Amino acid sequence: MAPGFARSISLPLSPIHKKASYHVRSVSLPCRSHPIISGVEEQIQAIRTWATNPEQSLEWIEAGLAQIEMLHIALEDFLQLPQTQETLRQATSLDRLLDDLLQQIDTYDSFVSTIIDLSQCNSEVQSAVRRQDGAQMVSSLRSQRQVEKEITRLTSVLKGLTKCRHFALVSDTKVLEIAGIVMDAIRATSFASVALFTVIRALSSKVTTSLKLSKKLTVNSFAKKTATEEEINALGRLQEFEECIRSIECCSERVFRSLICIRVSLLNITTPSL
Repeated sequence: MAPGFARSISLPLSPIHKKASYHVRSVSLPCRSHPIISGVEEQIQAIRTWATNPEQSLEWIEAGLAQIEMLHIALEDFLQLPQTQETLRQATSLDRLLDDLLQQIDTYDSFVSTIIDLSQCNSEVQSAVRRQDGAQMVSSLRSQRQVEKEITRLTSVLKGLTKCRHFALVSDTKVLEIAGIVMDAIRATSFASVALFTVIRALSSKVTTSLKLSKKLTVNSFAKKTATEEEINALGRLQEFEECIRSIECCSERVFRSLICIRVSLLNITTPSL
């Protein structure tokens, strides 16, 4: 597991009080050495370093999902800074940030559903192996390959969010700086998620391939109605993958919720109070 990100920063975050009317006033932006900004940038760097060294293991996947969560915690802290909120309120439009976050939320929502489908397919394959039902295993593995294709599709969606996007209509350098930090965090999340989804799909494909979906396994082995060493090993791999899926589902749901929280924070900042 990746080390936890320390949220207790020795900087008071004074609450923002809502006012009936707004007036423009000087905003003192936090400098790059500000501990909260440094925290966001450190998490962005850490997550990019992690994503560029992929491993097909549950430990690597869990570490990555934890890194994404820590980045989101740091970003939430940044969005709570009075200077951040006052600067973003001066922006004429942050639709691009909000749209990208919404796309990430939708993608993770679909991904969690896909992981649940993958778990169901894995359970059905295990059942087919135990019952030595070749026809059922063929059907279940076919369904699992469809799930893998959906993971590939979701990966492609996130790849589009890793590209550099500019705020063409924003001329205020203060707004550009603050919005740029948020955008960098969003892009880092997409970059890491692409690596995650790719490895998860590869693990699923590795399991299905290892079962050797062929007439030799589904007909010859199962026709004997006795558990072969190959089938016992297959069950072991399936059970390990089942544990992996459970952990991925749990961690992905937390990332999904943290993305929602970030978007809500941005909406609260940019939506005028009544």
